[in-house]
Amino acid sequence: MGKLERLNQTLEREAPAAFACLSAIGREAFMPQGIPAQAEEAQDCAYKATMGQVTDGQNQAVPLPALARALASLDINQAILYSPQGGMQALREAWGRRLDSRGRAVPRSHPLATNGLTHGLSLVADLFCGPDTPVLCPFPTWGNYRTIFSLRRGANPRFWRFFSDADTLNVEGFQAQLQELRGPAVVLLNFPGNPTGLSPTLAEWETMKRALLDHPGPLVVLCDDAYNGMVWEPGLLVSSPFYDLAQDADPARLLPIKVDGASKELGFFGGRVGFLTFGVSGEAGKALEDKAKVLIRGTISALSGPSQAAVISALGDPELEAQEAAFRGLLRERYVALRQGLRTLADTSLHPLPFNAGFFALINVQNEDADALRRRLIRDHSVGLIAIQSVNALRVAYGAISVEDIPELVSRIRHVAS
Repeated sequence: MGKLERLNQTLEREAPAAFACLSAIGREAFMPQGIPAQAEEAQDCAYKATMGQVTDGQNQAVPLPALARALASLDINQAILYSPQGGMQALREAWGRRLDSRGRAVPRSHPLATNGLTHGLSLVADLFCGPDTPVLCPFPTWGNYRTIFSLRRGANPRFWRFFSDADTLNVEGFQAQLQELRGPAVVLLNFPGNPTGLSPTLAEWETMKRALLDHPGPLVVLCDDAYNGMVWEPGLLVSSPFYDLAQDADPARLLPIKVDGASKELGFFGGRVGFLTFGVSGEAGKALEDKAKVLIRGTISALSGPSQAAVISALGDPELEAQEAAFRGLLRERYVALRQGLRTLADTSLHPLPFNAGFFALINVQNEDADALRRRLIRDHSVGLIAIQSVNALRVAYGAISVEDIPELVSRIRHVAS
């Protein structure tokens, strides 16, 4: 018996009124054995490479000084009083300037502040997805996409295989699945990706971009830019796909949308400050902002004031750019150490997949169930990883492991490999 069936039978037996009143979503809702559940199982491990956040390897935060100072000296009014729907005006303006400085000026709306990136993705689902709306996602994919688009809105997920047989980005697979789409539809881009940890080369992105711009539509192209700028090798797409698409899109056929935020870019994981930007300007941009604002009001009402105030202050700090560069440098050191360490698995049943960006690496598990291996690593070696069971792989979140500890982490993983 599956977990969902057990939950529903328990309610039907012990709380019949609750069961009888469940909505369609309520009857289908259950917490899968995904990242949060697996991370909780590994909470006592010495090496916890589970969550996509950055620590010093000892469960302590590594804050940008600009953000730490901002939190220590919050503006009392910003922290205590209600924030308007869509976020504080100063925050929205500051993030808009950041967008223009990180990419280029393109047709876009005024950024709306959201309660983290997941909230921004959920707003897009509310606006553009209904029962059976096709949503094209990479495979393997972040498990929460299913909750956001399928469970909540009844959308129809479709997948393109992210890795080719040659362990490269499967651009041809993306093109083929895109050609099968008949709009209205949503195409979800996640570069750098979770759980894949891969960003396309400039040439690969050029091919994907042309396929999107030439599609007859109508399409919403949703750029999940959670790991924006976290790219560790030359020759890769660094800026968001949003800029290229917003620059050249035919508004009759394609709407680019950008979801990003302070969670990863500023290392403010607990702050839950995200942003939603539509790739149209003028009155059309304002109309979409208005629609999104009413959805914000009808769900969370308003965003956290202290978090917004802290981000406003940090964005105005003259040392922020240098601090962000140091933050990315820390992550790149861990990336290099893990990349070198994983080469020692070459003669084992564990096959590392290519990665070059973001916070993650995937290791394909051969001859054994990945979740069984994950549990054995917890029990026998005090190592916490995430099992991606759809592709029988282990995900390593190297942002949470210090560079000094990575060789030992890989050694323990190798120890269980056949």
